[in-house]
Parts: sequence; C-alpha cells; structure tokens
Amino acid sequence: MNKFLLALLFPFIFYSFSNAEDIRDFEIEGISIGNNFTKTLSKSQIKNNVLPYFENTRKYYIVGMNNNLENYDQVEVYLKTNDNNYSVRAVIGGIFISDLDQCMKKKSEIVSDIDQIFTTVKKRSGKKKHEADPSGNSMHYIDQYDLNFPNHIRVECTQFSKEMINSGMAQNSLNVVVMTEEINDWVYSGYK
Repeated sequence: MNKFLLALLFPFIFYSFSNAEDIRDFEIEGISIGNNFTKTLSKSQIKNNVLPYFENTRKYYIVGMNNNLENYDQVEVYLKTNDNNYSVRAVIGGIFISDLDQCMKKKSEIVSDIDQIFTTVKKRSGKKKHEADPSGNSMHYIDQYDLNFPNHIRVECTQFSKEMINSGMAQNSLNVVVMTEEINDWVYSGYK
C-alpha cells in the first residue's frame, strides 16, 4: 500500500501517490490507520503514555507521543480498549501555536498544498465550537477533506477558552487529523 506523508515542514512538503484517497494511505510521523501501534511504541510505553482525558475506562483511549518527533510537537493515537492488536483507529499531529493569526496562516499554506493533491475530494471549510468545552467558547477553524465520509483528513486551528487553557488540559494548536468513521462516531457520542 502506498503511503502519503502528512508532514509539516517548511515549505510544507506533501508527497502523494495515484489513488491516494484511502484513509489508510496517509501517515503522520510514520503512523497510519490500521497499523499495529506496537511497531512504534512497546506495550509498556503505550500504557505509560495514555493521556488522562477520561476518569474512567471508555471504548477507546488516546496515547500521546512528544519525543523523537520530526514534524510535530505532539502526536495522539486513538486505540480501542482491549484490542490486543493495538490497531491505530485515528492519528493527530499537532504543533502548539498560541496566536490565531499565525496558526491560520500556516493552516492556509498546508491547505493550499493539499488542495493540489485532492482535486476530486470534497472539501468543507468553516468553524465550530470545540466539543470538549461546555462553555462553548473554544473554537475549531477547519478545512476537511472527506474520504468516504465520515472518514476524513482535516487541518484545523484550535483556539481554547482561557478557562480550558488554565485547567491545564488544553493548548492552542495547529492539527492535522486522520479520522476514521469509528472514532468520529465515538467523539460525537460523547466519548462513551
């Protein structure tokens, strides 16, 4: 299977192959949908890097990486609870950028490059409230490419409210997201 590297390098280099419209054809830091995550981190490293987003066990959990990354400040990988194959269900690469104008400028450059690759893929652009902020004051500014929606790739600037940032659980960022229908449905079910 051909791989498409989503890399945030100056000047935002993207590699594509013909028929690169399957969500499994994309990588962030060498990680793609369906890969066995134990080829990237050991089982003990996975266990030690589970992000504390949830107080109780959920259908899925999220593992964070911030060491030895080439293009991102952090990568988050979504795994299914009790999946002994550690199959990657979604992957997000993020760069921490506080200033919204700076984030939007970088996002625009990335989207311009992706537009040249996905000439036949439906793209949606807009903004929406962040699901994790009950106040409704945190926003996503999104360009999303639907690959058999709800499978999608999106580039987003996320700006959190001061309350979310002060809680220590949120940070403004530019994200490249490779999301499967499975995880999309879980997010919209309230992460249950």
